[in-house]
Amino acid sequence: MASLMSIATNGPRDIEFEVIVVLNESDETSVRELTAAIGGVQFLESSVNLGLAGCANRGRAAASGELLIVLHDDAEVEEGWMEALVEAADTHPEAAVIGGKVLHFDGQLQNAGMILWREGNSSAPWIGSPPSPSAFNEVRRVDYCGTSSLLVRAELWDSIGGLDERFYPVYYVDVDLAMSARNCGWAVLYQPASRIRHHSGSSGTNRWRAFLGDRNRQLLIEKWGDALQQHEPAGDILAVRRAVDRAASWRPMPAETGDRTPPEAFSTCRRSDEFYRQKRQELSDEYAGWLTRRLDNVEHDLAIAESVRVQAQSELDALRAASVYLPGERLEFCERGSARRYQLSGGHLPEAWGQWLGNDPLTIVLPLAGQRAQTAAMDWTVRVEVVSFLSAERTNSSLTVTINGDVVVAVNETNPTPQTYEGRIKRRADWPAGQLVVQIQGTGATSPGLDTRLLSIGLISLTLEIDSID
Repeated sequence: MASLMSIATNGPRDIEFEVIVVLNESDETSVRELTAAIGGVQFLESSVNLGLAGCANRGRAAASGELLIVLHDDAEVEEGWMEALVEAADTHPEAAVIGGKVLHFDGQLQNAGMILWREGNSSAPWIGSPPSPSAFNEVRRVDYCGTSSLLVRAELWDSIGGLDERFYPVYYVDVDLAMSARNCGWAVLYQPASRIRHHSGSSGTNRWRAFLGDRNRQLLIEKWGDALQQHEPAGDILAVRRAVDRAASWRPMPAETGDRTPPEAFSTCRRSDEFYRQKRQELSDEYAGWLTRRLDNVEHDLAIAESVRVQAQSELDALRAASVYLPGERLEFCERGSARRYQLSGGHLPEAWGQWLGNDPLTIVLPLAGQRAQTAAMDWTVRVEVVSFLSAERTNSSLTVTINGDVVVAVNETNPTPQTYEGRIKRRADWPAGQLVVQIQGTGATSPGLDTRLLSIGLISLTLEIDSID
């Protein structure tokens, strides 16, 4: 309805045109409501899903003009939209397919003529975030323009037998049309003065859209594989510039200047509703097979990942068994930090800088060279580098560090920046043989904002040094 209202508001006053609406999978109630609400529009009904190409072909069969415009029902046109397309068709008789500038409803640029890559996938003519809506303001030849708003000469449409309904229900219909146009010696043009606002396609699940994209991309490659070899492989901004330049400088090859004589009349062959029901069922069967293959791949990948995990865990266990802590070694608690060589328990997963603790302590077991006598003959200095999680509601953070159960550091911090604390501890004869068990405890952990983790102390590093030897 909004699309039709935009045409009523911004449609041309000096160009004669007819509006044909194909109601896909329509019911009698919606048809009656639309007919009663909107005048001057020809409505064509279908109780089954014709797909994008089928809808457009059915609309073409009822149209009488030399220039046809496909417009999606989720698009709204701006003033001058049709005039700019028609002016481009008059000024560029070599062009049979002409699209315009497409904006999101918030005004951001959605597309401005598209790039088709050698692999059959496509992209906008930029990398990263879209540029200003005022960008791409020159008429130029492009690989293709989307069917959200697209002018097509009836001469081309009829000569190729209409839009290819194998690209059912959506995706790659516009790409195939552009390839067909160039194959017949016609150019594909982008006219930025024709502007629409368009909702991005969001029907169906991500998996369903991925399936349709994969399926129809393969159809495109099967049909146009040789021609696609003239296109660039997808790449960086330099590849984008090369692709834009290639499309802009396209000229028909001798083999592409065949007979343009259209057939006497275009016909959709009036396929029965049962044909489209069968097509939908075949698509559902293909989708089930596609999902099964994806599931098989996921299970295969999971099996490989589990094998890698088991192997990595085995290697880590062997490393821990062989590791001996050397006094003075600085242990880091980041993702790939040296502390992981030893047995660790407690705390959240390590991050790039370190590891957060919650209300539970973090325990690290450090094997030492030698046996009980060597361990008992040493006093130790402990150096721990941490950052306290503080906020407006949590203004202090306590930290306790113990070695073999004896407290060596105990502080209450009010500074949120990284701090280093140091403590010394006297040897005890009853310490366990050949190892130090270090425990680091933070208390009063809270969750920051939407973060569901309870955080107290961020552990950065730990160093133990021999203070004295008897």
